[in-house]
Amino acid sequence: MPPPRRTVGLAAGLLLAAAAAAQEPKVEPKADPKAASTAQKGEWVPETFRAFLVADGRFPPKVSPPVKADDRDPRDRTRKMHDLVSENGLSPVVAVFVRSDATDLSNSGVVKLAQALDKKIPEYRGDKLTGFVQFLWIDAPAKAVALANADGTTTNVTLDGEFPDDEKRDVHADAVLKLANEAKAPNVPFGLAPNKGKAIDSWGLKADDKVTVVVYNRMRVKDRWTFPAGGPTDEQVATIIKAAEDAVANVGKDAPK
Repeated sequence: MPPPRRTVGLAAGLLLAAAAAAQEPKVEPKADPKAASTAQKGEWVPETFRAFLVADGRFPPKVSPPVKADDRDPRDRTRKMHDLVSENGLSPVVAVFVRSDATDLSNSGVVKLAQALDKKIPEYRGDKLTGFVQFLWIDAPAKAVALANADGTTTNVTLDGEFPDDEKRDVHADAVLKLANEAKAPNVPFGLAPNKGKAIDSWGLKADDKVTVVVYNRMRVKDRWTFPAGGPTDEQVATIIKAAEDAVANVGKDAPK
């Protein structure tokens, strides 16, 4: 007795599906792009970036000029350790890392970039465009820290040296503050960070790269440049600002998959 039509039809359908599956190209699983990231174009932001903020004019004081601590806006992080990468989250960011001597940067490309960005931030306030300038000057050894666990045991970790660990910290801070005051770019915080360590390595900030600019959005790097000690030219500043505007224009359109 021949098999029922329903059985024949089901068998034929399974054979067709198997043939179609065999003809489809194999899709290899994607490697985690964060695993090998050093903040190059197309990669994920690899690491937070903790630093000492020398100047943070983003939040005007409640009383001007401020006399006591309570006169300042509580969001003002001036002269405090802070991580702007974590604060900015998924926002479009222009991150500027500088190894050059601040005393040689008056009217430089670094200053012009900060000024150009300062003007754009209010224009794109609703899009949360932001940025910062970090001077990689802090020279301090890594330090071992014992962290207490909930079960009473401890875990030993090694942390990068920071602002309080550098004997020349105040000299560095004075030089950066003077440049920040000359730049008059209150929307762009100026800070001090270590010149070596885990965060520096993670961001791929090489010792010979005097100025590095990273534009990222939704924690993915859109563009990256390195420049000599004076920073970008006027034309290069315009290119960086255009890249930042493009990042704003594509908010939500290029979300990580």
